[in-house]
Amino acid sequence: MIVKENDTHPVEFKANADLTGATVRLTARTRTGEPIELPCTIVDAEEGLVRHILTGTLPVGTYRVELETTISGEIITFPNSGYATLTVDRDLD
Repeated sequence: MIVKENDTHPVEFKANADLTGATVRLTARTRTGEPIELPCTIVDAEEGLVRHILTGTLPVGTYRVELETTISGEIITFPNSGYATLTVDRDLD
């Protein structure tokens, strides 16, 4: 997913699981940076959709993103292989 710096809109990530009753953590990290926890909410538990609302403060860069879920005491991370990618490109102004 690609967004622009200073964007303030929702972005969604999908877990390949029913998240009914789950808790979730959305974490982003550049290859060399520290992990950043992104506040998120489950917007469609059955479909596994999680939403983060961009606040315009995420620095320009490419982030690896993972969604850590806790369901019935088990921790499952999505995607199961590799990472989702979030790229924040520079704005023209």
